[in-house]
Amino acid sequence: MTIIGTSSVGEFAVATESQRTLRDLRVKRKGQPVYVVGHDDRYKGKEAIFEYFNVRLAVVKFEDGKLVGYDPSELLLPCEIHEDGVAYFEIRYCQTCDQLFPLTSAEFWAEQERTECPECAP
Repeated sequence: MTIIGTSSVGEFAVATESQRTLRDLRVKRKGQPVYVVGHDDRYKGKEAIFEYFNVRLAVVKFEDGKLVGYDPSELLLPCEIHEDGVAYFEIRYCQTCDQLFPLTSAEFWAEQERTECPECAP
């Protein structure tokens, strides 16, 4: 099986203004923590670890060992990754379009938290 689009060097990514989903990342590293908002109700709203790409799907591994493929846009990035390597997710519903989106660290710690996703915000 060919693994494309991954890198074994560097740090794991967190949400930024321009990179909020796995699809947005330029380098997708195996082990990247993600939050699943995808189609499978058994795993929707759960954390997982990116493993590799299979055709157009990002294959992620859940705590129970199950591997499932998702569109990379359905995999949200963490707000922060603490020094001990634990990913911290801050996921919100957009008040305008009712879609989930991750907060960046700056947005989470700001006095006034973002209430709309980047696509809906003016």
